[in-house]
Amino acid sequence: MNRVRLVAPALALTAFAAACSSGSSGGDNAAVNPPASSTPPAATSTAPADVTAAKAEISKNWATFLRSGTPQATAVALLEKGDTLGVALKKAAAEDKATGGKRSAKVVSIEFTSPTMANVNYTLHAAGRVLNSSGTAVLENGVWKVSDVTFCTLVILGNGSRPVKGCA
Repeated sequence: MNRVRLVAPALALTAFAAACSSGSSGGDNAAVNPPASSTPPAATSTAPADVTAAKAEISKNWATFLRSGTPQATAVALLEKGDTLGVALKKAAAEDKATGGKRSAKVVSIEFTSPTMANVNYTLHAAGRVLNSSGTAVLENGVWKVSDVTFCTLVILGNGSRPVKGCA
């Protein structure tokens, strides 16, 4: 029964993330060529200044956050608005323990949507299964973190789609 509770939420999260992701290419053919300039364009890119470092930090932080046995203080530091989600973090730890406590994750790909946000595809190893999933990373106070929406979606789905305190 515990495997069913874990698998269904992970599958639902995948569907949820796919439905919520935006993928506009902005291919308007009426674009006007900008005037020539000797200065580089302003920092309006859709990625942080150091993409390689950001990807490395996101990968490390997601693996740490989603790994069984990560201390709550560490999880709080790697979760957007983590200091407000203590009850939900405890619920997630209890669910992990109930399903065998051998959860791990590995980031597969990262696509930046702004200098402070990225879509993250990852594999989640839990309850003897490997599940492909996705979520959002956010840069908060200089640290790349798992978004509160990604985490709350996982926790609520793991709770039989019932509300979890702290997660709207």
